[in-house]
Amino acid sequence: MGEQRYSQILAEGFVQALPWAIMFSVTFLVTLKVSMVMVKPEIKKAVEYVVETGVNSSMEVVLSQEVFPKIKQNTKEAIEYTVNMVDDRLIAPHMKRESARK
Repeated sequence: MGEQRYSQILAEGFVQALPWAIMFSVTFLVTLKVSMVMVKPEIKKAVEYVVETGVNSSMEVVLSQEVFPKIKQNTKEAIEYTVNMVDDRLIAPHMKRESARK
């Protein structure tokens, strides 16, 4: 038996390990795919449940804790403020000019 160089030993080891690596990779991918197929409906149910309960909880908080009247009041005040600012900045200067001309 002749002596082998280090590179030959490494090449033989790599060639012997390659089929095992391919087999383990394929086995891992098949197992992953099977587990994903089994878990996918459960994930879908969980996402639907979270969305449904989140929307229901949000609506309950908005309607039950007097948040809705506060939103309504703030919206009303924002509209009034906008109308007053438009009147003061855009309409009032023109009205003064018109009254000065007459």
